[in-house]
Amino acid sequence: MKKGLLLLNATGGFDATVLEAADDHGVYWEDIVAGSGSALDALGVKGAPREALLELVSSGWCDREVDRCEKKGIQIIFFGEACYPSMLNDLRDPPLVLYARGKGLPSGDAVAVVGTRKCTSYGSSCAYDLASMLAGAGVTVVSGGAMGIDGAAHRGSIDSGGRTVAVIGTGADIFYPAQHASLFGEIMEEGVLLGEFPLGTPPRPWQFPRRNRLIAGLCSRCVVVEAPQKSGAVLTARLALETGREVWAVPGRITDTVCRGSNALISDGAMPLVDLGEFAALVSGRQGELFPPIPRQGLSANSPLTPEEAEVLRILGDHGDMTVDNIATEGKMSAAAVLRVLGVLSAYGLAVPSGPGRWGSRAARGA
Repeated sequence: MKKGLLLLNATGGFDATVLEAADDHGVYWEDIVAGSGSALDALGVKGAPREALLELVSSGWCDREVDRCEKKGIQIIFFGEACYPSMLNDLRDPPLVLYARGKGLPSGDAVAVVGTRKCTSYGSSCAYDLASMLAGAGVTVVSGGAMGIDGAAHRGSIDSGGRTVAVIGTGADIFYPAQHASLFGEIMEEGVLLGEFPLGTPPRPWQFPRRNRLIAGLCSRCVVVEAPQKSGAVLTARLALETGREVWAVPGRITDTVCRGSNALISDGAMPLVDLGEFAALVSGRQGELFPPIPRQGLSANSPLTPEEAEVLRILGDHGDMTVDNIATEGKMSAAAVLRVLGVLSAYGLAVPSGPGRWGSRAARGA
């Protein structure tokens, strides 16, 4: 069966849903490995994919692939195995095969930190600091190994002694971009390079959008730091939403093209990430432990909310769902201050996005 999965994965266009199709049609995996015409017909393998699969069969590719992986220390993980990441089962098209190069897949919670390759220094700093805090809290950082935000996130995790997963869009034996060869080497020391493409697969544009679904599947929360409207990071966020993951975005200047996609996600209901420390504490489940509380003027030490936070919560309770601008007007606050407060309230589970650009009180919604 494993050779059959390798062949279908290498042929392209097949995911784990083909297993059900094989069962439904009574296809034997040894027939696929032998290149049986009836077995391939039953699975709908036609045209160029069929020719490619038959070429792989005749050349003995499967045995060579396994041998190459063993020599390079690359683990082949098959769908259904105990070591296959269970969170990928939430995808509508889980990969048949994964190639893992490094120490191994970390266990526990994971957060995806993604964004544009052409980021600002502010975005790079945010990604680095966030990943560093997450690593310090024992949370795995998942990203795509690209230049810009991805690289800053991986670096922040490594520098804080954390484990990070770089989901790649090439074969596991190819370091792309080449500028990250050294970084990838460091990632493999404690984390892993992870992908679904066979060894030797070069970078091609269509492979990276497909790679993004793995990033979305592996995390419980996806954070977009900076991203233009048409970008892989925004696609990853959309895929994360489809997979049932929380999506957060770092608010950016509305005049910056590099932030239009991430800002639009907030308008569409993504949670604004306005306090890195509070977010890391929320994810790790260690709020109030990792990051000492700042004394809050006018409140007792035991009060959970600042006056601004309490006021915004009151406004939402009194008026129902409101836009950020309406909350700012009612509370005589700046929109930036309202966004910061909403980020904190959402982290506490007290406020929730209720539609494009709108927020409501969880208590008022009966949650």
